[in-house]
Parts: sequence; C-alpha cells; structure tokens
Amino acid sequence: MKKLGILGSTGSVGSQTLEVLRANRGEFELVGLLAKKASDKLLKQAKEFKPKYVSCYEEPAKDWLSEIPKEVNFLKGEEGLYAIVEDSDMLMNAISGVDGIIPTHLVLSKGKKLLASNKESLICLGKLVKEKRNFIVPVDSEHNALFQLLPMVKREEIRKVYLTASGGPFRNKSLKELKHVSVEEALKHPTWKMGAKITVDSATLMNKGMELIEAINLFDLPAENIDIVVHPQSVVHGVVELIDGNFLFLTSPTDMRLPILHSLYYPERKPFPFERKSLFEFPSIHFERVDAEKFKSVAVCRWVALMGGVYPAVLVGADQAAVELFLQGKIEFLRTVELVEEVLSAVNLKEPESLEEVLMAINWAYEKSKELSGATG
Repeated sequence: MKKLGILGSTGSVGSQTLEVLRANRGEFELVGLLAKKASDKLLKQAKEFKPKYVSCYEEPAKDWLSEIPKEVNFLKGEEGLYAIVEDSDMLMNAISGVDGIIPTHLVLSKGKKLLASNKESLICLGKLVKEKRNFIVPVDSEHNALFQLLPMVKREEIRKVYLTASGGPFRNKSLKELKHVSVEEALKHPTWKMGAKITVDSATLMNKGMELIEAINLFDLPAENIDIVVHPQSVVHGVVELIDGNFLFLTSPTDMRLPILHSLYYPERKPFPFERKSLFEFPSIHFERVDAEKFKSVAVCRWVALMGGVYPAVLVGADQAAVELFLQGKIEFLRTVELVEEVLSAVNLKEPESLEEVLMAINWAYEKSKELSGATG
C-alpha cells in the first residue's frame, strides 16, 4: 500500500485529493495532513481519515486539540512537515504560493515522489526540478496533460507544444475597460474554482506565463517551442503539434479530480470513481491567439524564462506582492503586471545557489514590489 502525505490538505487541490481517496478507500495509507491553520476543516479531515500525523503552522486551541482522534499525532509546523515527508512514499504538494517552495525542496531532496501542484516551487527551484524530473508527476491540468502526451512521441517529432488558457474573466474586455475592473470581477473565473491568488493570475494570464517556465523545467522543452493559446471551453488541457502536421490533444472535463487521480496512481490507470461526462456533452472547441497588448504577462514570463538565473524567483516574489496589493484595493488591475516588470528591471542580485538564496530573492522582490507601488504601510 502506498504511503501518502498531503501538504495543503484544506485548499482546493488538497480537498479534492481527499475526495479521490474517499472514493478509493483502503488503497493508500494516509500518513499525514498539513495545513496553514488549525481550522474546522482540518479537524474534520483528521476525524474522518485518521492519518498518522496532522500538522499546522499556528498554535491550536486546547479544545481543538482535544477533538483530534487518539490515534492521530499532532505536530506543529516544520516538525510536522518533516515527519510527514519522512514517513511517506509520495507527497501531494497542494500548498499555494511561496509557502510551497520549502516543502517541494524537502520532498525532492529526500528522493520522495512529488505530486506537484505548487507552481512557484517548480519555477524557482529550476535546477533541482530538472535534476529530479523522474520523481515528479505534475498535477495541474496543463502539465499533467503534457506529462501524458509527450511520451507518446519522439522529441524530434515535436514541432510545438501548446499550453491552453481559458482567457480568464476578461477575455472579451478591451484594454481600456481593464483599467477599471474590480477585485470582485477579477475573482469570477469562467470555468475553474480556485483560490484568490491564482484566480487573479488567471485574469492577467500571469499563471499561464508561469506555466511556460514550469513546462521548460519539467519537460526540458525550449521556450521557443512552447506557445500559449486561449481556449475558453477549458476541455483541451494540452496540445502537441507534430512535424508531420498532426496534433495530439488531451481532452477531459474541467474537473481537477481527473489529473489528481492520474497522479496518485501513475503509471497505472484507474477507473474514474465519480460521475462521468459523455463525449456528447463536450462543448464545441475553438482556439484564439493571446492578445499580447492586453496580456503582457506572457511576454514578461517568456523573457524571464530566457534570462533564467535569479529572475524566476524575482518574478514569483514580485507577483505575490502585486496580487496582494490588488486584492487589498491598493493598486489597479493593470498595475499588477506593470509592477512585476518594474521589479524585474531593478534586479541587481546574483543567481541563487541555495534554497536560502532563492527565498531571499523572493523576499527582496516582494518588498521591492511594495516599495515601487508606494504601498509600504
């Protein structure tokens, strides 16, 4: 029986991973659940699944701790993280944002199998990701799609790889209209239900630009062979164009439990235990070019990919701060990408050679973004 740890169990991907486990009882030994807060949701998960460890980074109330089942050990923060990683064969890293970087580094350094759903770590830890590719199964729908498609053909047979983007909530808005969009509008994603940070990144297409960098690190693909295409229906998750004119698509409903199921059981395939969609329920499929003037984030990320070095870490730190500032109402929507560009232009840091230096670069960019925005308070 595979021993699984879930890092970020109360978030969207973590919760859906537990849905898959619930439908496949007895096939995994759940070693541990890790979350940021001692929430009611984490407590409910601990009671239902009774893992060996449950962990969070805040000090729980005594009554919260008293409700944990006797067979479950509570460990706080880093101690819990290390225990869960040490005792697991495979780890689902579903932690969002920069908080997921240390866990990814730990999992890969220990030689454990990583089910990777944390974008920032795959971008910032490029050297480690490239060294440990054989230990990684990507979970995000686009990279999971390419993970399935690319082994079907020889590298010399590939002309181009496409990452699909829904286009977000502002696909049909003009550049002029984007100057005045609200936080509420930015958080209304047309096809996926996600956390606030990634939903805003989806609205700017920054998430898709970052996915380009991920694809380079995960699959050893040159930047010039990767394109981003808008696909509003969000049912084609990856496309491989071959030199002979054929295109390979991976198509499935917009349900994250599909790539989660695939990653948990890879290299086996298991029946999907939930309600299935018929082929005849799929929408008509079409593709559009990215509007480069409206969505400058794609070009910014392509430049970062070509520059390498410290720039991926700076990109992540600057974007983290810029999105927070937008969500707090301190800057306008279009200012988020402008701010990231300004921080990238101000870089005077050397290439990081350790995890600590990666985190320092992220923090420098985070603070620089706030400084340049004028919102330092």
